[in-house]
This record gives sequence, C-alpha cells and structure tokens, in this order.
Amino acid sequence: MSETIRDLIDSAEASGNWDAVADWCESFDWSQAREIPVAEFYLERAASLAAGEGVDAVGPQLVEAVTLARNAGASWECVGKILGTTGQETQRRYEALTDTHASAAG
Repeated sequence: MSETIRDLIDSAEASGNWDAVADWCESFDWSQAREIPVAEFYLERAASLAAGEGVDAVGPQLVEAVTLARNAGASWECVGKILGTTGQETQRRYEALTDTHASAAG
C-alpha cells in the first residue's frame, strides 16, 4: 500500500468515510511497529511542513519542534537526520534559536 496512515486519515477527515483507516488498523502487524518519541514525531511533521511550504512558513514551529526534541533527549545527530542534514550543521543552525526559545518559554 503506497498510502501512509497520515494520507488515510487526511482522506477520511475530508470525506467522513473512515472505513479505509479501520481496515488499515485491522490488518496492520503491530508487532512490526516502530515506536518513536513524541518530540521526534512532531519534529518529523514540522520538517515535512517545512519541505512542502518553505522553511520560513513554519520557522517558529520548526524551532519549537527542535527544542522539544532536544529537551526530550534527542541528539543533534538525530535531529539533523530527521531534517536531512548533519548533526553539526543542525546544531550550528538551531542551537542559539532553541536556547532563546527555551528561555522565552520557561
């Protein structure tokens, strides 16, 4: 199946027909599922939005997602991999922003 669960959910929300989502859930082999930390999930979503809409459109969301991932213990290498760059480049680009964001939030 080429559709992701996100695609199925988006389609179900638009049409009101949740049968495909139910079918997917019933047939999915949950023993093969990969659990990821919530902060990394939000980081992946923010990175996906950034790729689709341009980084400036979701800059604050991306900074917040990087901050959440870092606060949850994700390494710069992990964050960089999700964002499609190196850990060193990601740290250089976001470290000051995440420190500022964390200070402003706390």
